[in-house]
Order: sequence, then structure tokens, then C-alpha cells
Amino acid sequence: MNCEEATKLMDGYLDGELDPITSEKIEQHLRDCRKCEEAYEAHTALTHAISRGAPYYKAPIELRQRVHSSLRDEVADKPARTVLRRSQLLVRTKQPEPRTVLFGTPWNWLSLAGLGLAAAIIFAAIIFSNLAPVLRRPGADQFLATQLIASHVRSLMANHLTDVPSSDQHTVKPWLDAKLDFAAPVVDLSGEGFPLIGGRLDYLDNHPVAALIYQRRKHFINLFIWPTTPGTTETKKTMTRQGYHLLHWVDPDFNYWAVSDVSDSELQTFNQHFEGQILHR
Repeated sequence: MNCEEATKLMDGYLDGELDPITSEKIEQHLRDCRKCEEAYEAHTALTHAISRGAPYYKAPIELRQRVHSSLRDEVADKPARTVLRRSQLLVRTKQPEPRTVLFGTPWNWLSLAGLGLAAAIIFAAIIFSNLAPVLRRPGADQFLATQLIASHVRSLMANHLTDVPSSDQHTVKPWLDAKLDFAAPVVDLSGEGFPLIGGRLDYLDNHPVAALIYQRRKHFINLFIWPTTPGTTETKKTMTRQGYHLLHWVDPDFNYWAVSDVSDSELQTFNQHFEGQILHR
């Protein structure tokens, strides 16, 4: 199985809709392909986020009463049905004896079935109208945040925090410059309590990025860096996802995303020291 086939079947695999043989092929491909494994982890995290965050809405009693009233009035206004007799003449049939009385109106079984179906359709439409904004594809920042957290967690769990372990910025920067088509800024913040411990290559949003790793006591900060694109606005953003804090900022040359489980205030302090070093270079 190649990457294109795995991508097409990914949704079905996540939903458990594939046969055992195809599922086994995808699992083998995920073990062999890091890129598809990252895509699978991002899809899984997104699915869990939607399932946890989707709200449940119950139609208010006033709406249900209006629906029932509208359906009752509509059925009451319908003319009596006609049937074709042996004489081929259409005559008005006698109204059947009322079998069930709801809301003061006689209903036969066909009317009850129609009411149930109509009510189900209306309630489904109400629920969908409330859930539709949640089920739409998340914004670019939200999707990217999921990838960033997955990369941060994977770097800690897979014992692959750094490709070039070094506290010397003059060792880390040349190594990254040789691997990337841009020169990411590298600064040492040991004096401010955020020592540099190395760097690595990562892959986010379909392009390679630089990842600088800083330490704060027993915690690690992954700082992802890549060039800005035309029209990028210089606004600072903070997010909290799955227990991790994310901080995004830009300068005229680069995008920066910091991810860590340190407190939000400490991440803000890290940002201030990093930007201060860049400005004074």
C-alpha cells in the first residue's frame, strides 16, 4: 500500500469500516511511513476533539408544541380521501371511526406515522443546524495546533527530542541551516532560565520546519519556526489544547509557534526573552 491509497482509506480506517485485510495493510503502512503516521495521529486527535466538544441540544418545549400544532392543523384541513367504486365514480368516503385522539383531533394510524416522520425530520434539522458549525472543517490555526501538539508529544515519547543535541547556538544553527532552505534564528536563553538543549527537523502543514528545544526546569518547550508568507499579520495568539499551551507570534521574516506544558505566563516570559534577543542581535 502506498501513501495515496492510505490517505484515501484513512477515514474509513478511523471509523472501523474497513475489512480486516485492508485494515492490516494500512496498519503495516503506518508502521513503515512516518508521514502517514503523523497524518493518522492528527486525524485521531481532531476526531477526539470534535467528539468531546460537540454540544447536545434539546429542542425547547415551545418549539415542539408549535411543530405539533402546525402538523395537527395541516392534517385537519386536508379533504377527505376518495376511492374508486365499481361504477368508476369518485365519491367521498365516510370518515373512519376515530382510533386515537391526540390534541382533540381524531387520528388514524397513517396520520400518526406521518406525524412521527415529519417530527423526526424537523428535530433532525434542528440538531444539524446547531451541530453544523462544529462539524465543519476547523480553521487553519486549529488544524495546525493539532499537528503542533502531536509533534511535541511525539518528540517526548519517541525519545527524539533533538537531531543535534547541543546547548551551543553556534552548533545548532549551522546544522539546521544545512538541512533547510531558510536560516532560522537560534538564541541561547540560559541566562533567562530557558537553556537551549538542541534542535531538530520537523514537518508541519506540508513543509519542513526548524524545531528548537528549550528546557524550563523539568519541562521542555518546542519552538517551531518557518518563513512567513505574504500577507501574514503580526498578531500574537495563545491557545490551550489537551493540557498544552501554545503561543504564536510572527516577525517580518518568520512564524513562531511555542508548545509546552509549562504555564501560560512562563511561555509568555519565554517569548519576551526570545524576541528581546532577536531584536538586539
